[in-house]
Amino acid sequence: MLHDTIHHSVMASRTHIKKIPPDTLSKEILSTREAATLLNVTPQTIKNYIYAGKLPALKTPGGHHRIRRIDLERFGFSSETTTLPQASAEELMTTCKQLLASLVATVEAFIKALDARDIIGSGHSRRVASLCCSIGKTLGYSEHDLDELRMAALLHDVGKISISDAILGKPGILTDQEYFLVRQHPIIGENIVASIDHLRHLAPVIRHHHERFDGNGYPDKLRGDGIEKNARIIAVAGAFDFLQSELPFRPSQGKDAALKEIKNNAGTQFDPDIVNAFEHSLRGLRS
Repeated sequence: MLHDTIHHSVMASRTHIKKIPPDTLSKEILSTREAATLLNVTPQTIKNYIYAGKLPALKTPGGHHRIRRIDLERFGFSSETTTLPQASAEELMTTCKQLLASLVATVEAFIKALDARDIIGSGHSRRVASLCCSIGKTLGYSEHDLDELRMAALLHDVGKISISDAILGKPGILTDQEYFLVRQHPIIGENIVASIDHLRHLAPVIRHHHERFDGNGYPDKLRGDGIEKNARIIAVAGAFDFLQSELPFRPSQGKDAALKEIKNNAGTQFDPDIVNAFEHSLRGLRS
């Protein structure tokens, strides 16, 4: 759905019609919104063409795009014609992929900063995302489905942004109250992701990545196939990375010991089919 959502925003812009204010018609330097008004499209469509390198733009010190009227005219705008040149399906797909890559890079940069606050250490979310994609490939996921899984895995702990450094970085066992606060991060993460149009469909996966296969997880005590498949994958990958992490109150368990722990909890904490796929994917990573 991530590709689909971005692609829809590009396609939908072709039919977006706006009334052109008189002063906009006389300007030589235009904002993305004003350029969009002239071309009868959305501001996001203008940005799409800028990001794709198809429309030259200047950047203000504040990071806003400014488009010269002469560049719009070279691009195809005139006072008689106010439509964008029709992009081919291949060009639209290229633009979608570029937007997706930009979105992933932005999320990775943000998550890297967030991970640095956690006792597990920087890189946790990226390692979990990598492990999840290995599992997804073993399960036969398409490229599109792998993109969805990767994004959800990168964002699975985003709700920890609301938890204090004193709790996230505490070098010891949490109190009951601290543990209660930590357990809120899937709900907070769901709310954050649900507020972003292109990511809203990932919100249930973020909410349920701490559910258990036997129904004893949180926050909703879902069980079995009632838990989103991607959430079940993230649960296995996240636990494996946690077990391998060096913590102040216990050493890393190592790959073999961590895998044994995961397998021991198949059918209770974890989906047995996901555990099997994970074990198979680890063999592939080692070979």
